[in-house]
Amino acid sequence: MKQLYVGSYNAPVLTGEGTVYHGDGNGITRFEFDETTGELFERESLSEAQNASWLALSSDRKNLYAVNELDDYEGTKGGALSAYEVREDGTLRFLNRLPVMGAAPCHVDCAPEGKRPQYVYTANYNGGSMSAFSLKEDGSLKALELLLRHKPGGSPCHIKKSYPQYTKKKIPHVHSSSVYRGILWITDLGLDTIEAYRLNEAGGPDDSLPFLRFELPEGSGPRSLAFHENRIFVSCELSNEIAVLEWSGQELTLMQKISTLPETGDDLSDRNVKTESHVGGIQISPDGRYLYAGNRGHDSIAVFAVERGGLIPVQWAPAGGSNPRGFSLSPSGKWLLAAGQNSGSLTVMKRDEKTGMLEPERVYEAKAAVCLLFLQEADSHSGF
Repeated sequence: MKQLYVGSYNAPVLTGEGTVYHGDGNGITRFEFDETTGELFERESLSEAQNASWLALSSDRKNLYAVNELDDYEGTKGGALSAYEVREDGTLRFLNRLPVMGAAPCHVDCAPEGKRPQYVYTANYNGGSMSAFSLKEDGSLKALELLLRHKPGGSPCHIKKSYPQYTKKKIPHVHSSSVYRGILWITDLGLDTIEAYRLNEAGGPDDSLPFLRFELPEGSGPRSLAFHENRIFVSCELSNEIAVLEWSGQELTLMQKISTLPETGDDLSDRNVKTESHVGGIQISPDGRYLYAGNRGHDSIAVFAVERGGLIPVQWAPAGGSNPRGFSLSPSGKWLLAAGQNSGSLTVMKRDEKTGMLEPERVYEAKAAVCLLFLQEADSHSGF
């Protein structure tokens, strides 16, 4: 059996559209997953984990970190980050929680890679900022070491424990903070930018200014990242596209932008999906041959073959639920599990490893679920 942790919404939070969303989820729920049959078994829930919308494991699998996507945790005008110990049987023990000093944290990652982590990074969506925490020996949070805040329409500045008030129309929305090859990569959906920061050997920030800043076409809305060798794949929420970037030294080159939605004639929806759907998470298969993207509204998982010349559409598989924001390949790569946030469901999909195609197998209940994380040996560098 494989351990699967599912994060969900269970407290009010301000959405990107300006409305307040209050999910009926269970915080963090632990399931056991049978790789042979594709069956899921619910084992426990941690309801005290408020709005655990993104989860990350330490490289040694001894700790789990969960953002608490809130707008005002204990009067700080921001959300929080929680640290847990992962016991041998997969159960979680709460260690501590600290405010991130930025509203609505929605992503978290650890550094350095492949070693006992010493830092954890969060992306704070409504706060337009990134928070860096140092860790104690037991994996608990030590201190907020750096708060990097993006300015409306401009470059970031180095700031401690403050919350910006934005008045301009082009508002920063930092959506992910991913660590790959000793670099911290930050996407800003509001500014259409990707920035890269060098990390030192301990995984801490080497500088408060990026060594690389790349601007995508206006209106792209970069959200999530997936990595394979020297390629970076970006889900562009606002334009419903995947951007394929080539990374070389201090340069990123845009190689391709391809729609995550079918052109016409699909039978998954009779709505105007180009206005009612937005791409969410992405994940690349461990062998780098296939890329998967969740279409929220079209309610499908788009499957692309990764070729030398770029991405080639393979399939739009029904997600089996509404608003498939989060999904994950199982450790064996034989299954893909998709969370339907609005339908309160978890769909288990059989995956053909040769063709990359998906086939729905079973559907389980998982209220307001948005993030899926398997306890496995190696990270797959997936986005949400």
